[in-house]
Amino acid sequence: MSPEKSGFFFTIKALENILSFIIHARRRILAVMNSTYIQLSAALDLMDQLDGEGKPVNFHVKFVTADRIRRSGGEIIEIQSGRKCVGKRSGKTVFDSRKKADENPSISRQPNHWVNSTRNILLPNGGIRKVHIRLIIEFNNQKVFF
Repeated sequence: MSPEKSGFFFTIKALENILSFIIHARRRILAVMNSTYIQLSAALDLMDQLDGEGKPVNFHVKFVTADRIRRSGGEIIEIQSGRKCVGKRSGKTVFDSRKKADENPSISRQPNHWVNSTRNILLPNGGIRKVHIRLIIEFNNQKVFF
């Protein structure tokens, strides 16, 4: 009985071919994912970054609106150059600067972003938009996944 016709050797050869295919396919998938996709936690980390002056960096975000109470939503909103902020106090924008806690004025009502999974985004026109992080579909032109 030749080794190629034996069930045992034939199975090992077939298994090697299958494993080789899986390894090559996985490398291609990871290469595609690294270029066009970003994990939500990585997007939130980028959102939290500060520039050299201690202010939040600008980013591009696209998300879907949803309101379960009013039963509305489904609109896709795109913010070209937004920045993360906490809110406004006395007409001035308050940024979340964890590293400079003494400079951050107190806010009258805590937004509970951690509990509600939301972030406040400062719009280019000076307005503030609350975004639910689970509804973010694109961050810096990369599709977001969990």
